[in-house]
Amino acid sequence: MGKRIRSVKGSQGKNISALEPKNYDKCCPVFSLEKIQSGKYCLSSLNQESKAEFANAMYRRRTLTWSDLKRAQRHGLGTEKISITNIKTQIPSFITKDADDLLALRYHGNRGMIGFRRRDIFYVLWFDKDFTLYNHG
Repeated sequence: MGKRIRSVKGSQGKNISALEPKNYDKCCPVFSLEKIQSGKYCLSSLNQESKAEFANAMYRRRTLTWSDLKRAQRHGLGTEKISITNIKTQIPSFITKDADDLLALRYHGNRGMIGFRRRDIFYVLWFDKDFTLYNHG
C-alpha cells in the first residue's frame, strides 16, 4: 500500500500558498505581435521611422500600469476604444461575435496600433499608419 498524503490545512504553509485572483489592471502591459494580421496594416508595411516609434511607444509604457493607461489621454499614452463595426478590414476569425470593442494605443503621433487586451497582454492586430483602418469620426 502507498504512503498516505496528509491533508493541508489553511491557505498558506511552508511549501504552498493559496493563489488570489490577480488584478491585471495593476500590471504593466505586455505587447505581443503573435496575432498581427498580414497585409496593408501589418508591421512589415511600416517605414523605419514608424517601426522605431512603435518600439519607443512600448518603451514609454514599460512602467505604466493598465490603470495608468486607462486614465491617460487617449491621444497620448492612453487607450481608446474602437468599435469593431468601425473597422474597415476583415476581422480575424478568433475575434468572437460577442466582442464589441478593440483598443487603440498611439505609436507615432496620432497613428494607432489596434488590438485587444487579455489579462495584461496587448495583442497588436494592425497599425493604422494612414488613418484608413477605421472610421475616425
